[in-house]
Amino acid sequence: MKTSSQTKKGGQILYQTVLRAALDNEELAEGRQPVRIMPYNQTTITTDELAKTIARRCTMKEPDIKGVLTALGQVLSETLLDGDRLKVDGIGTFGLSLALKKTYEDGRKRQPKALYERIAATDIRIGRITFTPSAELRNSLNDAVFVSSGVRADSSLEREEVEEFLTDHFDGHDWITRRELETHFDISRTQALHWLKAFVNEGALRPLGVNNARFYIPVPGHFGR
Repeated sequence: MKTSSQTKKGGQILYQTVLRAALDNEELAEGRQPVRIMPYNQTTITTDELAKTIARRCTMKEPDIKGVLTALGQVLSETLLDGDRLKVDGIGTFGLSLALKKTYEDGRKRQPKALYERIAATDIRIGRITFTPSAELRNSLNDAVFVSSGVRADSSLEREEVEEFLTDHFDGHDWITRRELETHFDISRTQALHWLKAFVNEGALRPLGVNNARFYIPVPGHFGR
């Protein structure tokens, strides 16, 4: 991947161009490859850094702010476990989606439930933690300034990007399929299998099922497990 000549500045979103696989029924002229745009050189703001930033904007001290942020995380967890939603003004609303378990404890694949079948509590799992941004947050992003990093990726994906996605995915799911990886990154079947097989060979993923019913689970010690 080409190195960016740009440096990250406040109030600007650096972006890079990445090759992707053609979508179903997408017509492209011969020799043309579709691309997608994604943020470049993203950093993660830690709780300590966030507390420092907020302290500069109010009269509270950093330790107090950090305590509030920690308490917010605890209250959010308790609220979701009660089956409720939590709305934070200026930020948005957090909630839960539910899903049916797709595998048994021994890894065997469950058959989908039909409408007339009884669903037991043991059949249910947490699907995802949902987030709906507030109108204030959405509107604050309307004037975003985008600046090209000058980076054009020669390959569709970087390893770090795949690892980050799998870590986030397994935070709310027990397993992943080739199709899910393919769809998320808009890559080909071959590319998705390449990444999955690479992690299997490294001992980070374990394949279960056969043929078209194959799926992958994280090996303990990998992807946040």
